[in-house]
Amino acid sequence: MHNTSVPSGLRPVGHDVAISTALPDGAADPSPLQLFDRACRRLLGYGTEFTDTVVEKIRAEVPYYADPLLAPRDVRKTVGSGIRHALEAGVDPSRIVDVERYTRELGMRRAEQGRPLDEVLHAFRVAGSEVWSGIINVVERDGLGDSRRLVHVAELVWKSNDRDAFLVADAYRQAAQGVASRNAERVRLILAALLETHGEPEFIRNAAAILDLPLDGRFAVAVVGPTPPYGRAPRTAPEIRGIRILRHECGHRDVLVAHLGDRPLDALASGLEAGPGLRIGISPVVQGLASLARARDMAGLALRTCRSDGEVARLDSRLPDGLLISRPDLSAELAHGVLRPMYDLEPADRNTLFETIGVWIENGGSAALAARHMLCHRNTVLNRLRRFEQITGLELTRPRDLVQLTLALDAHRLFGPAAALGTADDHPHLPNA
Repeated sequence: MHNTSVPSGLRPVGHDVAISTALPDGAADPSPLQLFDRACRRLLGYGTEFTDTVVEKIRAEVPYYADPLLAPRDVRKTVGSGIRHALEAGVDPSRIVDVERYTRELGMRRAEQGRPLDEVLHAFRVAGSEVWSGIINVVERDGLGDSRRLVHVAELVWKSNDRDAFLVADAYRQAAQGVASRNAERVRLILAALLETHGEPEFIRNAAAILDLPLDGRFAVAVVGPTPPYGRAPRTAPEIRGIRILRHECGHRDVLVAHLGDRPLDALASGLEAGPGLRIGISPVVQGLASLARARDMAGLALRTCRSDGEVARLDSRLPDGLLISRPDLSAELAHGVLRPMYDLEPADRNTLFETIGVWIENGGSAALAARHMLCHRNTVLNRLRRFEQITGLELTRPRDLVQLTLALDAHRLFGPAAALGTADDHPHLPNA
């Protein structure tokens, strides 16, 4: 949690009347400002004894400061400095600048330490109240004058306290914005390093501590890619119950690092939605932060298997496509070696055969199901399959030929006719690995 504060300034604010020097103790009827001056001087003489009283009061009324694990270690020093600046400004109004500088430094320090602002202001006001009580008590105990006359400066003192509290809060908020910005940049750089390289073990351990992620947890990476010119990746990380997601912006893409905990990959996939102009690729589950770079590569492959906008693709369900995309040069060689003879046919004839063989494969090699799907006779499907075998030299009953054909058709679907008509070297527009 975050840190405490110190007593507020005790000088009258908003007036130009100089506070007189202390009068002899026996002087009659000191003015309110003279009495205030004498009380401030007397309290300054008490030094650490009065500081201890104020610190104990803060600890009694602000539980955060009573907890030795939460309270700032410099509470006593800070309270002592605040009391001294406040009382010195009460004696000499020109010292107000010291109080203002002190309160701003206090607010900035507590923000940088991560102390809660509400607790800081609570302690600050308790300290200010205790200093005012100390002024009244010292007047009565030491016979400096009639303490009731201090009512004439009370309003100015409390206005001063309120302004000092405002300065603390203002400085705190400004510093907190800077701290948040620095922390966000730090997280961004750490995530970038984890996603782009395989870091040293010490760096991985430090990254886990800074990101508050388990070193050996279960992770997955998703890459959200827009489709130019209309798509644009979202600028916030999605919220999925039980899964913590960190977002890293990488050019036009968003990279999402998901700590799955004990949740399945299905929970992440079902929780991600690709809107208009967007596609999402998801890696398989990886173990440990050190595997995030590999997971990002796999998520990128999954993204490249997407065939249309709005699609969410898991690589673990598209591994053959991932293999083809990772080596487009070999994919082109395969498609060329298997499907090149098909391009000697008329386009309409070629497309009919491609459609038939594709439907037949998707229906588990059943000619009857393929015929039902294509609204034709089973024998028509069988005739087209035999013709395909004659043109390509493949035998669809041989498992190895069928594997080659399936992969070649996938490469044709992913890369277009260029894959079958030539190699990646012949067609530099084919995607690179």
